[in-house]
Amino acid sequence: MIVILGFWLIRLTIWLAVAAWLFRVFVEASGRSFAARDRVIRWTWLIGALACVAHVVVAMGVGHCWSLANAMRYTAMETRRVFDVELPWSVFVNFAFVAWWLFDAVREFRSREVRSLGALRHGIWLVMMLNGTVVFGPKYWTWIAVPCVVTFVVVTWRSRSRAAAGR
Repeated sequence: MIVILGFWLIRLTIWLAVAAWLFRVFVEASGRSFAARDRVIRWTWLIGALACVAHVVVAMGVGHCWSLANAMRYTAMETRRVFDVELPWSVFVNFAFVAWWLFDAVREFRSREVRSLGALRHGIWLVMMLNGTVVFGPKYWTWIAVPCVVTFVVVTWRSRSRAAAGR
């Protein structure tokens, strides 16, 4: 029972994190201004970061029995299955990403204005989300991720086109 609950907690926490990231992307890309826009972005970003932290904690606890060696072995095995190369150290990339997201969310609360994610930050989040989906998710997640990426690209492109036309 605990294993099944842990399995679902691992997935639910990352789904929440991805949903928060996508929600922020769409709020920013909409270009619409509303009274609570900054507050919505800040709280969504913090919830996403905390969900990502929870995902790592649950995955390490339930999935890897609090063993970094187990996490590295599993990551190496999965990256070999998908990319035909073992990348056990990519666990540390995930840890760094989660720490960065949490730091970024806290910084967002401390700043006067919400800053756009920008191309570099968008790209990093996109790569991390796609990599996690392709490497660790079931095959059907790819069919969910691909339309999200296409939508993300179209919405971002349209928002930039509107911004350029408004100049």
